[in-house]
Amino acid sequence: MKHPLRRTWAALRRRLVLTVTVTVVLLAVVATGTAEYTVRHRIQNRVAKAAPGLGDDVSVGVADGWALWDLAHGSIPRLDVSSDDARVGRLSQVRVRARLDDVRLGGTTTVAASHVDVTVSTQSLAAAIRGAVPSVAVAAVTTDPAKGTVLADVGPGGLGRLTLRPVLADGKVTLAVDGLTLFGRPVPTDRLGIGAGGFGPQAGVPKEYPLGLAATSAEVRPDGLHVALSGGPSTLSDA
Repeated sequence: MKHPLRRTWAALRRRLVLTVTVTVVLLAVVATGTAEYTVRHRIQNRVAKAAPGLGDDVSVGVADGWALWDLAHGSIPRLDVSSDDARVGRLSQVRVRARLDDVRLGGTTTVAASHVDVTVSTQSLAAAIRGAVPSVAVAAVTTDPAKGTVLADVGPGGLGRLTLRPVLADGKVTLAVDGLTLFGRPVPTDRLGIGAGGFGPQAGVPKEYPLGLAATSAEVRPDGLHVALSGGPSTLSDA
């Protein structure tokens, strides 16, 4: 009778040890997950404060998947930031995909370099034109990638055609008026209240892009305007 009792007791001890081990592991995983969430939330807040135009729908991802592990080693090699509801000057609901390299968290959060791709849909371009010239109806906005222009059907019944062309200068992108036609005939753009300068920055909007970014290219594609930006060393606001 003693041998079965010994075997039973040994089995119970193994189960007890296994249960305790699993419990400890689970607690460690939960604690690590909580810390990871805290670190990510902290980083996301700093990115949002440094670039408020990204809007409320901002997501932050770590290239290797563990911000806590990277932070323990003093830096995060790469952060991926995305938003589908960003605002850039007159342009709203802009799609932004950004990569921040060598992010270091401390008293001040620093970024070694940044690369951003911005997509402005034809719907966003139409909304920007309506906002800039509220007295003019905008029927539709299309693009002509071959000519590198944005085309807006304006006026009653879309009888007018406004042609815009992205201009890249001094690291900034603006939409310049390339022409206005009515019934196929050119007419002065001042009929719409738009000067030759086109759609420049709005009053009150910072003249500099966040994170020291500068536009490097502006390309018209079938779905809208695509802008690439790059930046060197910069800091994120800790406020």
